[in-house]
Amino acid sequence: MTENNTKEKTSICWRGKHLKVDILYSEAGVAQQVLVSSKKGSILVDAGDGVLRDLWSRAFTWERLKGIIITHGHFDHIGGLYSLLGFMRMIGRKGLLKIAAPENCEEVRCLVDCYLRKYSTTSPYQFAVEYLKPGQTVDIAGMIIKAHKAVHCGSIKTIGITSQLPALSYRLTAGGEIVALSGDTGKSAPLKELVKDADLAILEATYEKSSDVSSEYLENVHLSEDIAHEIGKLAKEYILIHKAKRQR
Repeated sequence: MTENNTKEKTSICWRGKHLKVDILYSEAGVAQQVLVSSKKGSILVDAGDGVLRDLWSRAFTWERLKGIIITHGHFDHIGGLYSLLGFMRMIGRKGLLKIAAPENCEEVRCLVDCYLRKYSTTSPYQFAVEYLKPGQTVDIAGMIIKAHKAVHCGSIKTIGITSQLPALSYRLTAGGEIVALSGDTGKSAPLKELVKDADLAILEATYEKSSDVSSEYLENVHLSEDIAHEIGKLAKEYILIHKAKRQR
């Protein structure tokens, strides 16, 4: 159940029978990091700026971090990845760390390759990196993670909508329990398939109202809160995250 029976708030914790979710931080254009845990360990979904501090402040046990899965290469979703890898090297975290990201996600590839070129001979832990296509799965910490297609273009104030990114949504399953996480995405048919009948859906809702932006943005860049609410109802429970700072 979601704490306090609310569907929207910061620092959200959700507990099911087999999975636990902590929204460490999420604000559009700043950072996002979501921790999903099972009895066998934890997976970090996205690693935005400040993720090291977010985990450290919670007295996180670093050996429990079995994997990092990235939805796409924008800075607010990978900005803290390199510092996280370096910190675990410094403290001597051992064992295997699995990393998964969309196929052709050059930002993740560059960061991981940079770390390995510099520290492969002194890193106390090993990497297993997979670049996934929609439909592919990876097993981490007793969770089956299935990649789903996400439609996400960049958006810059000085340019407008940019090209389509390598981007994925994920459906994590353990003990028959399902957590679906959209990542950044426009409204699309694959998104409904991702969310349907999940025990928990975690959906981005960057825009406050669909009436505030054009249909092109809603279809290719981000969801609005009203659209995210509509899609979220396909799951048993849902949480809206990745909101932009609202102007009041």
